Amino acid sequence: MAEHRTAARRPPAGRLDHDRAVVLDWLREYVGAPSEHLGRAGPVCPFIPAALNADTVRLSFHYGVDARDGDELHRLVSAELREFKATTEPPKSSGVSLDGLLVVLPDAAEEGWRRIDQTYGALKDLAVDAGLMIGQFHPACTEPAVHNAAFQVSRSPIALYAVRYMAPHDSLFLHAERRWFERYRARFPVQARSAAADGPVRPRALPARSYNPRRGT
Repeated sequence: MAEHRTAARRPPAGRLDHDRAVVLDWLREYVGAPSEHLGRAGPVCPFIPAALNADTVRLSFHYGVDARDGDELHRLVSAELREFKATTEPPKSSGVSLDGLLVVLPDAAEEGWRRIDQTYGALKDLAVDAGLMIGQFHPACTEPAVHNAAFQVSRSPIALYAVRYMAPHDSLFLHAERRWFERYRARFPVQARSAAADGPVRPRALPARSYNPRRGT
C-alpha cells in the first residue's frame, strides 16, 4: 500500500492495524474482484487490481469523526481532495491514472452513514470541479450499480470515501447533472460526444443483491 496515515484522534492500540486489514481485504476480495451481479464483466472497480499491484492507493484514517456533522465532513473531505491533487501526478495522455485515495471513517455509525449519503452530492460537486471522482461507501449504502439497479454496489465494512482522477469512461457516472457532464466534456471532448449521443446507460433488470460486509459477498 502506497501510504496510510491517521488524522485527529489516535486509535486504541491495535485498532489501526485491524481496520487497515479490513479495508485491504475489502479492496482485494470485493472491489478488485468480479461479481455476477454487476451486469458487466470485470471487477467491481477496474482500476483497483492494477492500482494495488502498483502500490498507488493511499489510506487516510480519521478516528474520532462520527460523520454526523455535515460541515465537518465537508471540511475534512475538501482538505483531502486538495492534498490528493497537490501530491499526485495528473493523468497522462491516456487520461488514466492509478493514483487513488481512501478517506476512512472507522467511528461513523448509522446516523453518520445517513449524513454521508445526504452530503454526497455537494462533495461530488467539489471533486468533479477539481477533475476528480469520489464515491461514498458504508455498510448500508443503497447506491446502485450502473448496469444493475438492483445491486447495491457501494457497500463496505467501514464507512469511507474513495477518490481518484476522472477517467474517459466516467461519463457513466456524470450524466445525472449537467454541471458534472460539462466538466467531463472539458476533459474528454471526444468521449463526451460519443457519450452524449448514446445517452445514459439503462440498467438491466437483474436479481436484487447487495454486498454483505460481514460475509464479504
